[in-house]
Amino acid sequence: MLKIFRRPRAWVVFSYEYFYGIPESDSRKTFDVMKYKKIRDHLVAGNYLHRKKILIPEMVSYDDMRLFHTNEYLKQIQVPSHVSRFLKLGYMNDWDVYILEYFRIVSGGTLMAAKHALLGNRVVFNLGGGFHHAHPDHAAGFCLINDVAIAIQKYRSLKPGLKTMIIDLDYHQGDGNLVFYKDDPDVFTFSLHAQSWIETQNESNLDINLPPDCSGEQYLSILREELPKVCNDFAPGFIVYIAGSDPYEKDTLGDMNLSREQLFERNRFVLDMVRKKKLPMVVVAGGGYGPDSWEIYYDFLRYALRGKA
Repeated sequence: MLKIFRRPRAWVVFSYEYFYGIPESDSRKTFDVMKYKKIRDHLVAGNYLHRKKILIPEMVSYDDMRLFHTNEYLKQIQVPSHVSRFLKLGYMNDWDVYILEYFRIVSGGTLMAAKHALLGNRVVFNLGGGFHHAHPDHAAGFCLINDVAIAIQKYRSLKPGLKTMIIDLDYHQGDGNLVFYKDDPDVFTFSLHAQSWIETQNESNLDINLPPDCSGEQYLSILREELPKVCNDFAPGFIVYIAGSDPYEKDTLGDMNLSREQLFERNRFVLDMVRKKKLPMVVVAGGGYGPDSWEIYYDFLRYALRGKA
């Protein structure tokens, strides 16, 4: 019998290497290393996503990483002991390269997502990524490679004049992107967060620091008021959305009070706005800690793939 598969409303990038060997310690020990696989498995089991429709990435190349990172830094991260020190992981065997390979494969996923988003003018999800703390010459906040900036740099070089908006709704401020693009008129960063790492306010960004214990109602009110205005004014041709789940009220690191339903409303608001404007968009997972974190991104993908809450 001939099977007919409908064209997906959104595309998904994933590799089984996304959950290999991510050692977590101290405040990061509640990161669920299986979260991305859980999302993939539940989407497939619920018939929201067909296995054959999943895009499988390759590791980001060093040539592409040089579009953002310095040569000296890229030499340093090839040494496992340096990676261990940069990410505060403790001891690592000098032959262990799996941490670097994890960041390279997930960053390759963001690059693949950007390629398919721009070529097909569609929404593409990476089941990982959003390493927005990494700077050109150093790691920060457990971010070794800045996948978002690498993808932006690669595809703006292939599409001169491409205006990109980063919508960063992770709990933490994306300092790596904010610093790198602070004087770039073609990249606008909209950041709504509870924890600031730097102080910056330029024409190329709107950086909103929310108060402790921010409620879901307050969060959504600010988002609905501010995001459409800056999107209309900047008029981007490409969107990168860092859809961090760490504003969740059950997150083990954050102190915001957004419910699962409110985070779904946040994500739906962003997606519906972008689809209405018919813009290509890459969505990356961003942060999120605790056993329930995977459910937030899963809810978002289920809606994006099938239009169901």
